[in-house]
Amino acid sequence: VVKSILKKIVSTENEDKRLEMEESLDELITNVQFANDECDFGMGLELGIDLFCYGDPYFHPHILSVLPLAYKLLNRPKYAEVIKFHLANRKKSDDLITLV
Repeated sequence: VVKSILKKIVSTENEDKRLEMEESLDELITNVQFANDECDFGMGLELGIDLFCYGDPYFHPHILSVLPLAYKLLNRPKYAEVIKFHLANRKKSDDLITLV
């Protein structure tokens, strides 16, 4: 379900439509915040990883609002640092040689 939401958001060229479709993602993020309040930190971790693995730079702000917090709440602050650093330096190429 998340992948289809992300695909619709990215594939939409009209900015107004994109913002309209992004409401579904915003609702998921709101639910993650409720889950965090209830000490269910796994929802934020799962959504953050889903966004990260989708790979589109459009979602970097969303990732940064969800995933580092999930790592901190799960007592893994170094992972939060890594994800922030990685997103700031993420390669813009599909060529796997750039990973070396």
